Amino acid sequence: MKKLGYLNLLLVAVLFVSACGSSTSIVGSYKAPGVTQVAFKNLFVSALTGNAAAKQTVENGMSQYLSTKGIASVKSMDVFPPDFHSSGNDKDKDAVLKAIRDKNCDGILTIALVNKETETHYVPGTGVYPAPGFGYYGSFGAYWNYGYNSFYSPGYYENSKVYYIETNLYDATSEKLVWSAQSKTYDPSSLEDFLKGYEKALAEQVVKDGLVAPTAK
Repeated sequence: MKKLGYLNLLLVAVLFVSACGSSTSIVGSYKAPGVTQVAFKNLFVSALTGNAAAKQTVENGMSQYLSTKGIASVKSMDVFPPDFHSSGNDKDKDAVLKAIRDKNCDGILTIALVNKETETHYVPGTGVYPAPGFGYYGSFGAYWNYGYNSFYSPGYYENSKVYYIETNLYDATSEKLVWSAQSKTYDPSSLEDFLKGYEKALAEQVVKDGLVAPTAK
């Protein structure tokens, strides 16, 4: 595939994303053999979820970001009716592709939550352990003060919600998978917060994978 050029793909301007976004990391990515830098001009954006509110937030967020980079996009919710999935009409692949191509989209971007789980991790207490040596305390008073600073500040267990997102990029003409990434997000406070960390992680990954050129510093 030889679509070279100007496209900043998704999220290539890392500085656009605030550092206050939720913690998202890429756990794996794939680039199809022979793919170099891509230059899709109009992306069809689809969040694969039955949650209408979440779908709207994610698709709007991605579309708005792409527009700031001069990349046209079409949101799936503006093409297919709300009951498109529940009605079973989405099973007609040819009809789906025709609708996408009729919008002059040359690339298809899908975003899907593939897993959600809870992780438990131990948060150490504020004290210092182990002590440097038996003679370190020196006196009862020193030991007493050490105890208040250490023994009375125990650690605790904390639960974190973890979301695994799969992002795929397809060529709308050939239907071939061009690029895929799996990301892991911890404890987003909202969908908007998730999008900040998600966009930042993808921006770094597409550069790392050679899909787009790094931005000049």
